[in-house]
Amino acid sequence: MTQRLEEAHLQQAVLLKKVVDAMKDLCKDVNFDCSEKGLSVQSMDSSHVALVSLLLRESAFTDFIPNDVTDANGYDMQEHIDHMLHRIATLCKSRGLVFKLQFQGFDRNNSATPAMINPRRAGKCSVNQFKRCFPFKKEFNDDEVDLLVRRYMMPSQMDINFQAIHDDVSEVMTSEPPPFPTSPLYLKPDAATWEHQALNPVRKIQSKVVERRVRIADAFKDFDILRKGFCTPGQFKTVLAVLNLAREIDTNDFNDIVTAYSREDGMFCYSLFVSDIDSAFMRRGLENDPMAVTPMPDASSTAPGRRNRQALNARQREKFNKVEDRLRAKIRSQRILMKPMFLDMDRRRKGVVSKSQFQRVMGQLGWPPGDLTPQDVEILALVYCDRGNHSDFNYVDFIKACDTPVEAEELAVAQMNAPYKDPMPSKYFLNGKKVKPLDAWL
Repeated sequence: MTQRLEEAHLQQAVLLKKVVDAMKDLCKDVNFDCSEKGLSVQSMDSSHVALVSLLLRESAFTDFIPNDVTDANGYDMQEHIDHMLHRIATLCKSRGLVFKLQFQGFDRNNSATPAMINPRRAGKCSVNQFKRCFPFKKEFNDDEVDLLVRRYMMPSQMDINFQAIHDDVSEVMTSEPPPFPTSPLYLKPDAATWEHQALNPVRKIQSKVVERRVRIADAFKDFDILRKGFCTPGQFKTVLAVLNLAREIDTNDFNDIVTAYSREDGMFCYSLFVSDIDSAFMRRGLENDPMAVTPMPDASSTAPGRRNRQALNARQREKFNKVEDRLRAKIRSQRILMKPMFLDMDRRRKGVVSKSQFQRVMGQLGWPPGDLTPQDVEILALVYCDRGNHSDFNYVDFIKACDTPVEAEELAVAQMNAPYKDPMPSKYFLNGKKVKPLDAWL
């Protein structure tokens, strides 16, 4: 970094005179740059043919004291300047600016020639031009800009060496590329035990196949041209991805399935796997037993894929029963209609709400926070948060458990949803007009 020289003593002053005499015939105008290493000169001759480069190291002087910029009270301002250079470097990097390009329209060079051996730009401009084109006027006040002017002013020409500022800023700026933005997933430790942790991975896939009515065998035929019933584990993984079943199992479950259905050479027996999956809604060899009854899939067939509950111990189960019994008694005695309130929270009709929404609904239905505490909600969530997480509360099952319909209501709903039947003849009237005589009953 260029500095101003406060004091320098040469033991042999004639040495400096010889250096100047050797350069005066080649270079008409040179600048001595002062740094911690010493005095340096680098310039081209007037014809831009010869390059003059000189370095008088600090060891050549008996006393060599570079002067940092000081304020009016004599305080050292070099640290403040370094801080300003860091700010300029940060602003240039964030805004994509090149500092020297802001002033090259006013660039001055007294020795410009058509010979392009040396760049024709001198990197200097006047003080007014520097202040007018300074790109960060909002971030720096007038005193800080004046400090930069004092620091980088060339006394011989009263110009600002903006190229030196650019070089110092470039030293501060790092050349390493910015770090690539990442968003790592940090899962919180979950001490709960879920049903899917002990569930057979084949049962998971089977429940999803039954729910979506997927023909899983057709996807394997693309990889088995000879219809031998085998494929590679990678092709099996591709089939799961194509059928949107890969996210239902993790890596350990996939490895367990491959190990169970692979032969010695590592080929995956998909025909046996498909047979086990299809056993949920079809029966092999039905042509040999025409009287056999094939069970139809119901809600229990797809429950493992749709529900993932927590495993409760005896103490948690006891607390849950107490809370549920208290809520059930109040709901039945006061005949509280809960479903419309939950539907207001469930706009997409998914059958679940958050725990906070559940507590808000219960508060609107007549359970203040004192009667239904957050601890009670957490106890209920252990059973009714059955989607594999701690946030989705299944209010549909909660309503069925706490507001069980009576037998007459169930019969009325069954009759309403039953298929259409022709009207039966009346027991008491003939053709809908005359009363049926008594002997007609005998």
